[in-house]
Amino acid sequence: MASKKSPATIKAAPARRKFTDPALKMEVSIPSPPPLLDELTRLLDAADSSMDRIGQVIQTDAGLTANLFRMLAKPIYGLRRPPETVAQAISLVGLATVAELVKGISLEKAIYGESKFYPWFWERANEIAAYAAAIAWKQRTACNIFPEHAKLAALFMDCGVPILIQHIEKYEYAFITADGFVWPNVPSEDKRFDTDHAVVGYMAARYWKMPDYVCQAVRWHHDGVNVNEQSATLVAILQTAQHLYNLHSMKDDSDWAMQEAVALREIGVAKEGLREFEEEIADRCADR
Repeated sequence: MASKKSPATIKAAPARRKFTDPALKMEVSIPSPPPLLDELTRLLDAADSSMDRIGQVIQTDAGLTANLFRMLAKPIYGLRRPPETVAQAISLVGLATVAELVKGISLEKAIYGESKFYPWFWERANEIAAYAAAIAWKQRTACNIFPEHAKLAALFMDCGVPILIQHIEKYEYAFITADGFVWPNVPSEDKRFDTDHAVVGYMAARYWKMPDYVCQAVRWHHDGVNVNEQSATLVAILQTAQHLYNLHSMKDDSDWAMQEAVALREIGVAKEGLREFEEEIADRCADR
């Protein structure tokens, strides 16, 4: 007889909400933000909330807090030493940065499964997010995009993939190889199943109350840079971050040929300076 799991080892599934969209031809169930985020949003909207109170709310989730400190220890945030409390983190990098980082960490915890696909997917997503944040920071004058927003957009950008896998079992097949997993031509897979992972990611970003231009960038990250000005810049950052990931991971990078000229112009990088730019971003992310 199979042994029963003790209550301590059972991982509760997150609450979910159902969405429909004409582009999907199906109903999609998206994990809800954890209650901690609702409380955090309420405190952020209240004029009399203190940093200590906000820190206390975040610290009720020990795992999330540990991940937050680990992320703030990365070179991109420029801290001499990692914070010891969430209130200290807020004073060092700002309330908005901490709040957006908490959202990104919570998203990864919410979208999970038993398959080995999930840790592989989130490792890839976090690498691209690190590149995106580094690009936004380095090109902050030209782009005027918060690094934490670039990071969030990169995490939400492809989150529609694992969500769709939870609805369409065969959607995962194109990612599976004899040696592990590979990133296929996802728009082609979308067409096969009459769906769109970018639309699902957009709905997730809206549901999780991301800034509108972040949601728009998630929706259009496979398209040419042809949306409104701020979203266009963020789309260009995401496309460049994917290029850097593909370049340094030796993955297929065929999309970059169509995106390069407009993306580089949008983020303020000259073609002749691209190699130096790539090396600098790679160095900044080496100890992510």
